[in-house]
Amino acid sequence: MCRTIMKQTIPLPTLTAPLAAIVVLLTAVPESFAQMEREELVDEVVAIVGDSVIVLSQVIQQENQWRAQGRPVPEEGTRERDEFREDRLEDLVEQLLVLQAAAQDTLLEVEDERVEDQLQERMAQIESNFGSRTAMEQQLEIEGLTIQSYREMMREQIAQEQLVQLYMARHGDQGAVEVTEDEMRAFFEEGRATLEERPATVTFKQVMLSVAPSDSSRQAARETLEALLERARAGEDFAELATEYSQDPGSATAGGDLGWFRRGDMVDEFEETAFTMLEGGISEVVETIHGFHIILLERMRVAERRARHILIRPETGPQDNARTRRVAEEVAARAATDDFEALIDEYHDTSLPDSATVPLRQIAQILPAAYLVALTGREEGEVVGPLQFGYLGQERFAVLKIVEQRDAGEFTYEDLEPQIRATLMRQKRVEALMANLRARTYVEYVN
Repeated sequence: MCRTIMKQTIPLPTLTAPLAAIVVLLTAVPESFAQMEREELVDEVVAIVGDSVIVLSQVIQQENQWRAQGRPVPEEGTRERDEFREDRLEDLVEQLLVLQAAAQDTLLEVEDERVEDQLQERMAQIESNFGSRTAMEQQLEIEGLTIQSYREMMREQIAQEQLVQLYMARHGDQGAVEVTEDEMRAFFEEGRATLEERPATVTFKQVMLSVAPSDSSRQAARETLEALLERARAGEDFAELATEYSQDPGSATAGGDLGWFRRGDMVDEFEETAFTMLEGGISEVVETIHGFHIILLERMRVAERRARHILIRPETGPQDNARTRRVAEEVAARAATDDFEALIDEYHDTSLPDSATVPLRQIAQILPAAYLVALTGREEGEVVGPLQFGYLGQERFAVLKIVEQRDAGEFTYEDLEPQIRATLMRQKRVEALMANLRARTYVEYVN
């Protein structure tokens, strides 16, 4: 769901072939059970974890999931296949360790509604993979299952996945870890051969100005929302009011529903209010960069909130646009001689990014349309603008300065250093968590 009140950034370039994934995958779901091998075997216990066991058929199911996802599995009877199977067993042991620990954490709660939503999405995807519901039912019959029995299996699996995710979100980033320069460079060299070509990019800085409404327009918007607040507190249905009046295109049709969110997801003023409210309460009017809001807090968990809101935006007119354009033209003129960083400090709308590096081939996909011409074929140091465009429901002006035009080529260590550091830190935290769980849980491998 698009949420216009969420914090917005201009995306950094996405690597076309990132370094090999290193974080332990605690859950995995086959893309299609039709791709699984049907193997006749007598189940045997291969590991004991706490008060649970892992049997051989579960390990083989892990192998089948790899095949279903298009990943290579070594040939049967080889040393590589034995090592591969041992690795899949380790995945299952770690998954069970986390599930057992999560089940004991009384602060974790899997929401039935979230399970059902994900179940509907997954069942629809699986049906799409088969091409029709009839084809899906036929394959299920071969597997000895019905649609209903398979749904129940999937529901249980999704509930376990969500419990694991909640546990890892709560405990997975705890503890201090260090990553050395040698470790990062070794990681880069190990994965270097898997990297595709780095795309051509442009790096720019910008001063972005948002067209601000007049004081009278702001007051009119506030009064409109205060009237809606009175109606909501008098008992009118909040969702119906949001559907009829909210000016947030991302949530109005859903009755203002924003789903679950954490700290850092929403703009500061909205977030501060939402996280200090009591469940079922309706806030006073809150002003953010997007306009004026009232918030209904529907549910709360330790680190998450679920809310609805109604947004009313102050209207802007030709005079507001003309006033902002004059300021943007002044910025563009000064940029030819003045320090651009000083202009950012003086004029830039701090709710929006003041710089970005963007692959040239993705400009049209990740930036407003006005940027495509503005960033194409420019020289380093060139000042461009002012551009005018609509973004997040507001009219904006931007003055850009081209910092670097970089041709396509190989990725360097410096290009990927931040991502490598973050990946290795996460890996080490997960490893520390798993070591802690192993230290306090009985684990036995049965040969």
